[in-house]
Amino acid sequence: MAVLRLFMIGLTLLLFFGVAVPLQWIALRLRWPGRASIPVVLCRILIRLLRVRLRVEGAPAPDQPRLVAANHISWIDILVLTSVEPLCFLAKREVGAWPFVGSFARLQGTVFVDRARRRSIPAANGAMAERMLDSRSVLLFPEGTTGYGLFLRKFHSSHFAAARDLLARAAKVDSVAVQPVAITYSSPSAAWVGDAFLLPHVWSVLTGEPLRCDLIFGEPLRYARGADRKLIAQTVAARIALMRAAADPLKGEGGAEALDSASETMAMRA
Repeated sequence: MAVLRLFMIGLTLLLFFGVAVPLQWIALRLRWPGRASIPVVLCRILIRLLRVRLRVEGAPAPDQPRLVAANHISWIDILVLTSVEPLCFLAKREVGAWPFVGSFARLQGTVFVDRARRRSIPAANGAMAERMLDSRSVLLFPEGTTGYGLFLRKFHSSHFAAARDLLARAAKVDSVAVQPVAITYSSPSAAWVGDAFLLPHVWSVLTGEPLRCDLIFGEPLRYARGADRKLIAQTVAARIALMRAAADPLKGEGGAEALDSASETMAMRA
């Protein structure tokens, strides 16, 4: 069955890139209604073939402009998030060169950043701001890399400055919604960590036990003019820790204390 599912994934991707991608490109150029729906349909098909059962709690905020921040465990994160709503992503530059994945990323309006060059951050933030001004929600993985999902890595604040850049360009916009999203999986086998190759991990997912993914949308924060991006990042991390704890108490240690500390600091600066 795993071989059949792998064949079906390959066939789905061939049909997508042979038929749907050109149609999507035309739809984006002509700004047709529903132009962002094709990647959503593709990701829903792929997670079914991968036997990932998705449980969604909460919902994407309707606010615009909107920056989404989530913890990062696997390449599967992108599939489950896109199966819920069309998103633009911030990704490392190398992703653009990956077969199939790079083309799919460009189709979604992904912003690429060279993580080895800090000087590339302002340009990436500017591109993220442009996407949000075009009424497209942008997803950021503040940890900057994947992990095993047992605990949160440090949340880097550099790309939260995309909200500041947007506010500097749009005088009529009062604030940017920053929505935290927590991701958990039923098994550590979902984690794609370090220099692991993609295809062997896809095969291990296909041949292993079916996965359940919990996707939890939290209440958005407001990034207004003069906001402290580091404090926003700290608060987002604390909220995600609490949401993960609600799904699995072993994965949310320290979330309440961190959120209390961040809330106190925000109140003092208000």
